[in-house]
Amino acid sequence: MNKEKALIILDRCLEFLLYLMIFFMPISKAAIEIIFTLSFFLFVFKKILKPDFEFLKNPIHFFLLLFFGFCALSLSNSGIYFAKGLKTLFSKWLENILIFILVEDTLNTPKRLRNAVSIFLATSVLIGIDTIFQQNRGIDFLRQRPLVAGRPTASFENQNSLGTYLIPGTLLAIILIFSQQLKKQYRYILFFLAGFLSISLMLTFSRSAWFGFAVGLFLFLFLSLDIKKAFILICIFIVILISVPMLRQRVLHTFVPHGDAQRFALIFSTWNMIKDNPFLGKGLGTYMDYFRKYATIPGIYYAHNDYLQIWAESGIFSLLSFLLFIGSILYKAIEIFIKNRDILLLGFICLMAGFLAHNFFEIQLYSLQLSALFWFMLGLLAAK
Repeated sequence: MNKEKALIILDRCLEFLLYLMIFFMPISKAAIEIIFTLSFFLFVFKKILKPDFEFLKNPIHFFLLLFFGFCALSLSNSGIYFAKGLKTLFSKWLENILIFILVEDTLNTPKRLRNAVSIFLATSVLIGIDTIFQQNRGIDFLRQRPLVAGRPTASFENQNSLGTYLIPGTLLAIILIFSQQLKKQYRYILFFLAGFLSISLMLTFSRSAWFGFAVGLFLFLFLSLDIKKAFILICIFIVILISVPMLRQRVLHTFVPHGDAQRFALIFSTWNMIKDNPFLGKGLGTYMDYFRKYATIPGIYYAHNDYLQIWAESGIFSLLSFLLFIGSILYKAIEIFIKNRDILLLGFICLMAGFLAHNFFEIQLYSLQLSALFWFMLGLLAAK
């Protein structure tokens, strides 16, 4: 077998493995780890045969390198938890960064991007069906998980995680309806898909997921060619929230005195932790170990805010470099969209905005499945 044929085979295998990864993300953590390991070794072998790192010349990778570097520097504050921090650095953050690079380098053609989106939407439908099934039968059919406090979780551990997963698929389905390049019959399919996923998202009763979804829709309203139709979609979403009693009650709970007292107490406690080590943080992976020194909240081990937790664990420079990395990708994507009005690109911009907004209230970047989804989608956006 000659070198060129070997490279083609390796590239096709990588493509197939990444499709498998996006399919199995909501279903199996073990599958994600196995697929990532296989993909990484194939990627290394491919680059040994052909050392092509042209994609790394993109300036966004400078901020990514800075982020990883400051995360590594935070280990100097880890103390007795150094080994735990080192494991977090490589098994969590480096793995996610490599997922981003694998996707960016491999799924970098319009056809592969469309394939990835199609597989993701198909998997979202599966999760939506599982959500409805669990709501009616009390147990999901993928992982045999029961309802949590009467709310569906599908194959995830809680309803907020399910809501996080449904945000990108719902936004993509809605926004792609407006694509003039798609045939009318495909837009009809997307219309029903968008309605189905929206119902599934509503059933999670996750206010943070609703908020992230609304942010994505508002950005669509701001950037869309068809502002009137986008505005109608947002009005429909708001009317549904107000008119359905259970949904309305869930929204109003946000404004009830002491309704989210625990979350605010958690934010203040995290801020006190940050003030002790604002520049390099307490050390990666140490939030749970140090939290009880700053609060007496039972059963809370995470900040419920990704940005505060990154700051608390690895410092302000780590957080700023992470935000600059994400911001540079979004800024470039918006610039390109303004020039060519690519509706799929707009979909990725909006779903990423929704994900980032949702992260103000959750720690999904610390979830294996959802952090993999975030970095996978970010890789698609960078490749676009």
